[in-house]
Amino acid sequence: MISFVICARDERPDVLRRTVDGLRATSPGREREIVVVDDGSVEPVGSLGPGVEIVRNTVPAGVSRARRQGFALAGGDVLVCLDAHMTFDRNWLSLMLDHVDSGALLCASFWDYERTVGGFYGADFEWCGERDYAAGRSPGFRPRHRVRHPGPGAAEVPMVLGACYMILRSGYHTLGGFSPLFRVWGADEQDLSARAWLAGLGARCVADARVGHLSRKTFPYPVYYDHVEFNQLAFLRSVFEHRTVEVLQRPFEPLSDPVRTWLAEAGIGQWRTVVQRARRLTDRELFARIMPGVTMPLQHR
Repeated sequence: MISFVICARDERPDVLRRTVDGLRATSPGREREIVVVDDGSVEPVGSLGPGVEIVRNTVPAGVSRARRQGFALAGGDVLVCLDAHMTFDRNWLSLMLDHVDSGALLCASFWDYERTVGGFYGADFEWCGERDYAAGRSPGFRPRHRVRHPGPGAAEVPMVLGACYMILRSGYHTLGGFSPLFRVWGADEQDLSARAWLAGLGARCVADARVGHLSRKTFPYPVYYDHVEFNQLAFLRSVFEHRTVEVLQRPFEPLSDPVRTWLAEAGIGQWRTVVQRARRLTDRELFARIMPGVTMPLQHR
């Protein structure tokens, strides 16, 4: 069975319904379930028709924890995570299912909402070592879109991108799931992709599986740099070797008071144990896959 998990917070009802209807239209004859996590929307998500389970958080949990919640409720052997504002080519699902048994974390190619402009095929990891909020820059790893079609099939990519991800349940369990630490929004793709490589699963983009994503200039809910920087630090401290973390977290100083408090309260050590249990690569080997050609541990950045 395929489990589609959609996380929605203050999404326009017509846009969310189009996403759900698109999943129905592109998965005929397949055993499936659709789970929608309403992550504290001001106006609760209404009925979306038969075969859709809606669970509501009265207080927003954030993207990563809402996705984790949805996957915990899902019963399928194949797990698919989606944003609430998506459209789909007719054959996107069958193309991705052709590669799911590889065990890798998969993403579709990422287009505009009507799937006429774009063509992004996963992403590269890019390091930002400075804090300049006026220029829209904060420390940490960020995606750099891949714009060249990699050819048919499923091409290895450093990072999944595009808000449509597929993985076998067994692989998801190997990773330990989405991070239970993250707040509001930020670093989900970086974290999950790095952990997929760290655990030996890898990440791939199915280039001819085309999905559309409704891009917006602003979020429909508040997102602050404190949330983004906390998520980046939680990602670094749970995934990388301690000597790597010591170098990578330097650009985050000085920490804001909220970030310092959240880090002290987060219990990162327990989650780090889960992540490190799946480790199959050293950090040097990991960086050779996600940032080839970059000297470890980024001391020159």
